[in-house]
Amino acid sequence: MENQSRWAGEDRRVSVRVAGQGRLKAAVVDEHGQTRSLLRHAQVVNVSGGGLAFTSDVPAEVGATVSIRTTEARVNPFRVRIVGASRRGDGHCELRAELVQGAIPACLMYDW
Repeated sequence: MENQSRWAGEDRRVSVRVAGQGRLKAAVVDEHGQTRSLLRHAQVVNVSGGGLAFTSDVPAEVGATVSIRTTEARVNPFRVRIVGASRRGDGHCELRAELVQGAIPACLMYDW
């Protein structure tokens, strides 16, 4: 009996997603990089090379650009675009975002 793969090449993901960890400082910014609103109590859910998912007490609109900093001082800030948002049962918003500027830092994926 021969093993057959069921994968048909239809996976949308280019980068592998892994569980993430850590707190974020996140703010919705305008086209000039000026802060429009803060996303309070932001916490990483999962990350990949192409983006991340995180929770916040405050929602953000799909299409919004968000500037993100980590609590690690040596890590450069990066920007993402919100591509999905949903309300969780615990009252927090889960925001899914794609990377638009910079790089996803390794400290969000690993305990470095």
